[in-house]
Amino acid sequence: MSRIIQFAFLISLFTLNSCSVKNQISTYWQNERDFSSEIYSTTEANYYNAEDQISVKVFNNDKFIDIILETNSTNTLRKIYNLGLSVWIDPEAKFKNSFAINFPMPAKFPFTAEKFENYLSRFSLTELNEEFLDRFQIFEVVNVKKNESLSISTLQEDDTYQVKISSKNEVLFSYHLRIPMSEFYSKNLSGNEIISIGVASINEANEEYHSALSSKEYINKRMERLKAGYNQTPFELTEWWANFKISTE
Repeated sequence: MSRIIQFAFLISLFTLNSCSVKNQISTYWQNERDFSSEIYSTTEANYYNAEDQISVKVFNNDKFIDIILETNSTNTLRKIYNLGLSVWIDPEAKFKNSFAINFPMPAKFPFTAEKFENYLSRFSLTELNEEFLDRFQIFEVVNVKKNESLSISTLQEDDTYQVKISSKNEVLFSYHLRIPMSEFYSKNLSGNEIISIGVASINEANEEYHSALSSKEYINKRMERLKAGYNQTPFELTEWWANFKISTE
């Protein structure tokens, strides 16, 4: 009987470990520290969210963590334009809203699907990249633990947080975010760090999100326009998370 119990325990332990490993996606170790390196474009995604059609690539070295979100979905890009994009990071891997980069500002006049398709069709590739530079000028850094909220312009040089948004022939929308590792881990990387990365809209179509870039009055004025129309597909990105195992050299 004891052998049966022991065997059952080993099976359960193996299953638990298998699930644990499966739920942790290894990041790419990146020796190259050039923010514009081609490796970020040519490497395959670590994770793909089918609902929002967003692929995620995560790189790190001992100094930085780089997060790249990409999509070819015009509907997803419309949600980002209308209600913003929030990337949450929890260094303790508990899916908690600890630290976020939020942008852009919510749209004054939210796009319907048809109007957004017409809007995008006006731009050449070069013009669309210029439009992104104009549209995504201000981002918000939120540190919940420190109770801090900073507004930063992409036009000013800031070595602490770096963002790059572009459109390419193969990718409609590419968002590259770089944050210093020291923002999350004070010691040298041990190889045991698991970090949670969450993606959501800054604002929801039916609920205020308390952001320094928005206000309750402003959101409420747009509620009916966001809900209007026959298209019942949610206007916001549904919040989702993934765990990533930080790589070491």
